[in-house]
This record gives sequence, C-alpha cells and structure tokens, in this order.
Amino acid sequence: MTLTPQDIAAIETVLGASERPDDRTWFWNLRDDATNRVLALTISVADLGNEQPSTIVSAQTYQGYVELHDVSAYLCIEPDEVMFIAKQQDRFSSLVVGRTCTCSQFGNIRASLIGKDLTEIDPALLMAAMQLSLAEAIVLS
Repeated sequence: MTLTPQDIAAIETVLGASERPDDRTWFWNLRDDATNRVLALTISVADLGNEQPSTIVSAQTYQGYVELHDVSAYLCIEPDEVMFIAKQQDRFSSLVVGRTCTCSQFGNIRASLIGKDLTEIDPALLMAAMQLSLAEAIVLS
C-alpha cells in the first residue's frame, strides 16, 4: 500500500495530528486522560531491498507491543478507530487502534468467515467475525 497525503489526512482526522520524523514514517503518541492509557502508533514504509516496500503498522502500550506487516488497506471506523488490514490469499489480519488508546489485533483469519450468519458461527469466532465484517468489501476484493 502506498500512503497518500489524503490517506494520512483521513487517519489524522480520526486519531489527531501525527509527527513525521522522515518521509516514510508517521508517529502518534496518544493519551487518554480519562483512563490513563497511552498508545504509541507508528506507520512506516520499509524498504525490503529487491521487493516492493512494505507498510508496517506498530502499536505499543503498557500491556505490550504488536506489529502488522504488509498492510494493504485501512478503514476509518467512526468515531475514533482505524483498522489496518493485511491480506494474504484467503486469509487476512488486522490491527485496530483507537483515539482512546484501544488496540486489538486479529490474525490469520479465514476470509470465508466474513458474511456468515453471526447466530450460526462458533462463539470463539464471533469477535473476529463482527469486527472484520466492517471491512468486508476490502477483504473480499
């Protein structure tokens, strides 16, 4: 995914202004005073040598560090979350971050889960199915 100035502007509309240490990196240092949570979000375009550059999104909180490689799309979820999506053939992963320092990661999810009747799927799959159904058009394209 090649990030355009419009992409960054859309993400900034949801998360607030970013810092930009160089031409290939954007950084958000988010703080939610109501819950005392913090989240450091970085979007980087990494040079892989002979291969196409890869967009990498990382999020660091007091609870841990997560990273999503080869991000191919993003989706702004009003009012305050952004979902980053990485597709790999019939599976996908996502990282969802929020202005209030929320962070969720769904990994290696089968695309066939999208669009299923939520009342008929195994409860263990329900959160991934509900969250990722928001990105159905992106995932199944």
